[in-house]
Amino acid sequence: MRFRLAVLILLLAMPLAAQSPVITSDSAVRTGVLANGLRYWIRSNEIPADRLELRLVVRAGSILEDDDQRGLAHFVEHMAFNGTTRFQRNELVQYLESIGVRFGADLNASTGFDETTYYLPVPTDKPGLVERAFDILQDWAQGVKFDSVDVANERGVILGEWRSGLGAGSRVRDREFPVLFQGSRYAIRLPIGDTAVIAHAQVAPLQRFYRDWYRPDLMAVVAVGDYPADEVEALIRSRFAGLTAPATPRPRLETDVPEVAGARVTVTTDPELSTESVQLLVRRPTTHYLTEDDERRALVTALLSTIGNQRLGDIQRRPDAPFVSAFFGQSELVRDVEVFALVANAKEGRTADAFEAVLTEQHRLGVHGVLPAELERAKASLLRAREQAAAEQDKAFSSTHVDRYVDAFLTGNATPSARTRLALATRLLPTIALADVNAAARDAALGTDRFIAVRAPDKDGLVLPDRAKLLAVMARVDTLTVSPWTETTVEGPLVAVPPTPGRVTSTLPHPDVGIIEWRLGNNVRVLVKPTEFRADQILVEATAPGGMSLVSDADMTAASLATAIARESGYGTFNASELRRRLAGSIATVTPQLGELTQGFSGSTAPKDLGTFFEVLWLAATAPRYDSSAVAAFFNRVRPQLANRDRIPFAAFSDTITLTMTGNHPRAQPLDLARFNAIDPHRAYAILQDRFRDFNNFTVVIVGNVDTLTLRPLVERWLGALPTSGRKETWRDVSPPFLKDPGAKVVHRGKEPLAVQIVLFGGPTPDASDAMATAANAAGSILETRLLDTLREAMGATYSVNVSAGVLLQPRKARIGSINFTSAPDQADSIWRAADHIVADLRENGPTAAELATHVEKERRETEVSARTNEWWLANIVEQVETDAPLAAITAWSKRLDALTIARVKTAARIVFDPSNVARFTLLPEETR
Repeated sequence: MRFRLAVLILLLAMPLAAQSPVITSDSAVRTGVLANGLRYWIRSNEIPADRLELRLVVRAGSILEDDDQRGLAHFVEHMAFNGTTRFQRNELVQYLESIGVRFGADLNASTGFDETTYYLPVPTDKPGLVERAFDILQDWAQGVKFDSVDVANERGVILGEWRSGLGAGSRVRDREFPVLFQGSRYAIRLPIGDTAVIAHAQVAPLQRFYRDWYRPDLMAVVAVGDYPADEVEALIRSRFAGLTAPATPRPRLETDVPEVAGARVTVTTDPELSTESVQLLVRRPTTHYLTEDDERRALVTALLSTIGNQRLGDIQRRPDAPFVSAFFGQSELVRDVEVFALVANAKEGRTADAFEAVLTEQHRLGVHGVLPAELERAKASLLRAREQAAAEQDKAFSSTHVDRYVDAFLTGNATPSARTRLALATRLLPTIALADVNAAARDAALGTDRFIAVRAPDKDGLVLPDRAKLLAVMARVDTLTVSPWTETTVEGPLVAVPPTPGRVTSTLPHPDVGIIEWRLGNNVRVLVKPTEFRADQILVEATAPGGMSLVSDADMTAASLATAIARESGYGTFNASELRRRLAGSIATVTPQLGELTQGFSGSTAPKDLGTFFEVLWLAATAPRYDSSAVAAFFNRVRPQLANRDRIPFAAFSDTITLTMTGNHPRAQPLDLARFNAIDPHRAYAILQDRFRDFNNFTVVIVGNVDTLTLRPLVERWLGALPTSGRKETWRDVSPPFLKDPGAKVVHRGKEPLAVQIVLFGGPTPDASDAMATAANAAGSILETRLLDTLREAMGATYSVNVSAGVLLQPRKARIGSINFTSAPDQADSIWRAADHIVADLRENGPTAAELATHVEKERRETEVSARTNEWWLANIVEQVETDAPLAAITAWSKRLDALTIARVKTAARIVFDPSNVARFTLLPEETR
């Protein structure tokens, strides 16, 4: 915290008149420091109810490792789950899962360069749960056991985690980091570590790291949730006041990244990279967030970034743009090191052109600044985002608050409330003039420490810029004469002539689920679920049966791009860029969707923007554009991504799975460059127009903080006027037939020592009921836990296992199950044999009573939280509509869980994981061919 102390001293030493007011921290947060130096942040928060989010944060990561400890900071984190003072090996995870906390999804930890964070969300509605949670935090802080047998077992797990991260990305990183972090420990202290150290990890160096760095003066406890703050504070004091530091503590190393004058350049090619990119990082002064001056600077930076990236977005919609996408802005490289980043994903063979194009736009900003209209739009958008955050302050999940307080501990930054941030923006934004943003634009890329990285496929004939070429481009752009930025805007209303409203012809309440159903005169059905989960959110989804199933096999590829053409072209008289400008400061997004069995729209808005949203929905539904320039640009952006797609090992693996499981069906062909080039975009647009020509069968679902009295006239005007001609249609079953006994296939691709296995079960089933779906999900969850216990914990052969199991109702009743995991190539067969034995045991014997109880508790706890979100209700209502199921079934999830029995789960396991129709796919490195 050395630099932060200096900042505070500087602030105190400044003349009073020159001081900027300090940003007020959120008054809802209670902070403190124990006598031993441990710090804490506490906030009572009722959402979600009966839940408490806990974090133990240790300012110790891989940067502090000794030479014989490379990777052991991360190893220590793993050992925290393998035995502590109060919990023997595996007992901690088993206990937490028994009270509904999922390992991995909820319970977890992460190790970075500079810190290690432990995540523990717990229920609070039963006596003793919170007290036990603080026992766990205390054990993690200074009660981890390092049993030699457990250490030996965990080596394989961590090597599995290392192995799962291998690929083109890791090889590029290993070439760039020594240059990027020249002269710094960051170059040689990746958190995953050195495999030689991990493979032979011993207790002594692990204990040494734990003893040296897991000490109270480097720790913080963050607690946010539905529990009294006084009781939380008392628990922190009782559990952590007794923690001690070593008699002679090691000084915590504050690692610097030395500034290196000049430009460092790397040009890296790899046979598994599929696209070209170039980035420029310019070292910038480290900033802080403590005073109102800091807030003002942050606002200026955000405004500039918004404007600059919108310009780059407009350019990428031009057919001749040299890049697929581009970005620039301020970002943190590592702790206390900030850079101005400029990144371009280039079209094939145009890396130098892409670099010059993004540099030119940065130069244009520096020379001519921003347009007044751009600045006002950016201000409006930023202020609207702050308004929404302030409105949601009392509705925010505890996990949202937790992250801010963890950051406060690690950075020393202020933690104002969302309402304080809105007040600051409201007051400061009007004081930010064009000159302020233009000055920031001139300064943004200033700096003598520069790093340029080019990444590209290792491909014959591909010419890439070298160091001299890249520096020449930069020098040329620095002296380039550029014209000011220009833009077009469309004046007037979104909809020039509003339609004649329709009428609600019938109203049907569904009191069991709190839904109101309206039927409009044009036969459009509207389902409204008013909620108070979020103050400033309304979600909308429209759906109708048909989708791509009504498109011929020959048109499938074109149909898959139909909605993309609409998104790229815009609606009504507005192209995509003009529409974005017109909607600045509003929350009103509408996206057309065309699935296999349905077509429709998805969107989001807020109470104050509801009218605008419906206007956009009307335009998207009735006036999708075909912008030939935008469509050409879109096609030109996609081609480079497909040109080298087959270089990606997992893409080839995925294609093999798809083609095998569908019997090479014409509707399931991978989108390769040849198929893409054969697409007629006009045909795709015609399919779009046909699918959204008649709204007779549409159901529109609206969920959120909506007033039905305000909503009804908007629904009547905009949805009631949607065109209908009485067309009656539904989806067709054109999916591939079930493949019988696909067997096993091996794909040899890739350079790294990694095996990936995906095992698929499937076939017809007579029972696709909600009860069977619930039982199948239980079978999959229990199987995943068993596989983790054996393959990871007992064998140390993999890092993670993922299992899914369920049934499908449409387009035909089917059972589906999948298992996937990674391993060393030479363990691929043995690990599958072990997994297959576990699957067979579940089929034959079903789960134990304890396993079933644990699953039910986890599922119940998870759904209790999810069911208090607009997203959950929207998804479930839409599912009921599309499967023609009763809405009342949505709230029956708890009864279905209660009805689970060992026999039902066993039956589901027999059905879903039926060995008579199983396909095993294995991806192995090329050298094993």
